[in-house]
Amino acid sequence: MKRRDFMKAALGSAAVAGIAPAAFGQGAPSNTVRVAVMGCHGKGRGFSLMKTLSGLPGVEIATVCDVDARARDEAAAEVLKRTQKTPKKEKDLRRVLEDKSVDAVVCAAPDHWHAPAALMAMQAGKAIYVEKPVSFNAREGEMLVEAASKHRAVFQMGSQRRSSTVYRQVIKEIHGGLIGTPRFARCWYATQRGPIGKGNKVAAPEWLDWDLWQGPAPRRAYQDNVVHYTWHWFHHWGTGECGNNATHYVDVARWALNVTFPTRVTSGGGRLFHEGDDWEWFDTQASTFEFPGNVFMTWEGLSSVKARPYEGASTGCMIYGLKGAVLFTPNNMCTLFDAGGKELKKWTAKDVVGDATNRTDPTQGLDAAHLSNFVTCIRAKNPATPSPAAVAHASTLLTHLANIAQRTGETVKVNPETGRLAAGSPGAELWAREYEKGWEMRV
Repeated sequence: MKRRDFMKAALGSAAVAGIAPAAFGQGAPSNTVRVAVMGCHGKGRGFSLMKTLSGLPGVEIATVCDVDARARDEAAAEVLKRTQKTPKKEKDLRRVLEDKSVDAVVCAAPDHWHAPAALMAMQAGKAIYVEKPVSFNAREGEMLVEAASKHRAVFQMGSQRRSSTVYRQVIKEIHGGLIGTPRFARCWYATQRGPIGKGNKVAAPEWLDWDLWQGPAPRRAYQDNVVHYTWHWFHHWGTGECGNNATHYVDVARWALNVTFPTRVTSGGGRLFHEGDDWEWFDTQASTFEFPGNVFMTWEGLSSVKARPYEGASTGCMIYGLKGAVLFTPNNMCTLFDAGGKELKKWTAKDVVGDATNRTDPTQGLDAAHLSNFVTCIRAKNPATPSPAAVAHASTLLTHLANIAQRTGETVKVNPETGRLAAGSPGAELWAREYEKGWEMRV
């Protein structure tokens, strides 16, 4: 099958315009789903996901997996406290995947691990829930789409708003003509991150397996300002604020605009608010995405300034149509405006709140809904999760393209049928990466 036909088939089967299988939220058989959580130190995203999973009916945390010995002990103790069961403790995902009793893996490890871990899990016959961004680079996303199709895997990215009943309802209404033809989306994220200083090349601490932490990434000496969170801001392991946070709302915007791949991407900005530290990515970024059909999207990221967020929200997006606009904000609220800017209506679920700047639990109540949908699909052996591989790749790809545009300083041109770089476009050298020997990704 030609790549273009393959991608169209995969995206079509995933119902890119909005997935809401009737089974979601309607219960499932009582058989236990055994889950391994990878990346579960107490100040990380995985720990929060683990706590939420441990409270879902019929779900057992079978294994906690982390390269940090302290994190394994802390996570295991937390699971015991919550469930009165002690999970296995592993530091190597490969050992976890050998356990035939494990049904699913949740990957909340650093970005450079997301796609390799997801691929390994699918090849081992496991369901996979992987935090955003779904890949470290564009080629990895393509490989995940291929692998998910090949293995008919239950695959879900941590784009929790895909499981919001409010967002799903409002996007359904947008597609039905609520604001006329949607033409433009403005997305943003603003927070206050301080400088990370200059790191020192020292011996890795005894509690950390630095070799396994690097895993698929080519080896580098340990540096004391990388682990646990600030790896986000290094090209070698992270994807910057664009991969870290743009993924959420460019996904919502792409969903609402009912588009898949762009035709042209630009991006500008830089490291504008702090200087002299080891931060390699940008703290300020303004990206534009043009799609077929005269549709346009922007994302603005401010990693070091939160002085005056747009619309009073630290993150969100506004969808503009020919007859009005809808504001999506992280408190699970949507607001409708007419063409003159007058507020007409609000949709909200008051029991679900969120703080997008919370590092470990930014979506709070939405995690339970999203993870419940994942578990329901596992039980039903239904690969049509709210955010399957094709949907996850199409949204994550936008962040990779924006980063490519900014790193090259050029306009990136894209084939909208395939999502690949158009002939003559800059950025080919950033499309994929080299792997540590023995860790190469192969579908």
